[in-house]
Amino acid sequence: MNISKVKVATITNIEKNLFYMFFVAAILLLGSYLYLVNMSVLNIVAREKAQTEIGSLTTLVASQEADYLALADQKITADYARTLGFQNVSTEQGYVVPVDKAVSLSLLNNEI
Repeated sequence: MNISKVKVATITNIEKNLFYMFFVAAILLLGSYLYLVNMSVLNIVAREKAQTEIGSLTTLVASQEADYLALADQKITADYARTLGFQNVSTEQGYVVPVDKAVSLSLLNNEI
């Protein structure tokens, strides 16, 4: 009869250990779930904040574009340019003359 009592006691210890392992696993899963839900909520809040900031920046850019287009539509005349400090240039036009090829560097046959 002693042998049967020992078997019952070991089965009880195994069940007890399994219960503790499942309990610890359940606590870890619950903690992980709460952490992930918290991170999801924080990301949603950050996304909404970013969308609000994007909206305000879009409005700012749109108003600056409207101001630029309003200024660009103004006709620039010679009188207006003179009030800004521009001056008339002479009517003589100078042209760029190409450099003589004999003076330039050459990579053929390592010549200068």
